[in-house]
Amino acid sequence: MGRRIDERFLVKWADAIAETVQGDEGKLDRWIALLDAMNGIRKVRPARSFALDGRYSLEDKVGFFRTILKESMGDGLPENLDIFLVPLLKGDLWGGISSLEKALLDRFNLEVGRVVVEIHSPAPLQGDVQSKILEALLRFVNEGPGRELSGSVPPGKRLSVKPVWKVRPELMAGLEIRIGSRVWDASLSARLRELERQLLKTA
Repeated sequence: MGRRIDERFLVKWADAIAETVQGDEGKLDRWIALLDAMNGIRKVRPARSFALDGRYSLEDKVGFFRTILKESMGDGLPENLDIFLVPLLKGDLWGGISSLEKALLDRFNLEVGRVVVEIHSPAPLQGDVQSKILEALLRFVNEGPGRELSGSVPPGKRLSVKPVWKVRPELMAGLEIRIGSRVWDASLSARLRELERQLLKTA
């Protein structure tokens, strides 16, 4: 359901929502929760049918979805909801919700100077280990080559790191670290794959 979203419009849509966030992580979290809720609602057949039904006005549709969201999210509903609902329903842009969420997060991270880093480990890491990894990552993104991965942040601005800890038992040992599309794989499974590749090459 939903038509392909134009990239330029997507940026403008994310910018309009970002104006209501203004670097406030609490407000950002409300928008992310809303977008996740709408991604769930788009899979509900009666809701999809209503959104596409030409017998109802845009105002009726916006009111309907505003009511559903208010009932499900209560006080967690972001302000200025119509800047999301009107384009969504008017343009049938349901398929662009995930892209909108990513664009909004990217814009927020750039605005506040934050780098999101995924750290994959074979088992949960203890607090002191997480702290040491976080210290190393802060050095990497502020003093090392990781700074260039954070986009166009002013030279004097210190970056922060938002770690996302994930457990992947198949790594066996070591870590895999992801920043954007870049991956540093220092896991045992990666070493075994490399060893296998070298053995096959020499066989």
